[in-house]
Amino acid sequence: MHAVEAGVLTRDDVSQLGDVLIGRAEGRTSDGDMTVFDSTGLAIQDLAIALAAMERAGELDPPTIDL
Repeated sequence: MHAVEAGVLTRDDVSQLGDVLIGRAEGRTSDGDMTVFDSTGLAIQDLAIALAAMERAGELDPPTIDL
């Protein structure tokens, strides 16, 4: 919602993550599309999405940064 408030996106450009997951809204349609997750909920929601991302990280082969 921050991008909408800043005028970078319109409300029609934004979908709730839950709607994408249950098929109510369309997610990415090409490799050039980007998903942005704005967690402005409860800490338990943040932990749940972090756990889901960590569980799938091996399947998705995300880029890594060596520090």
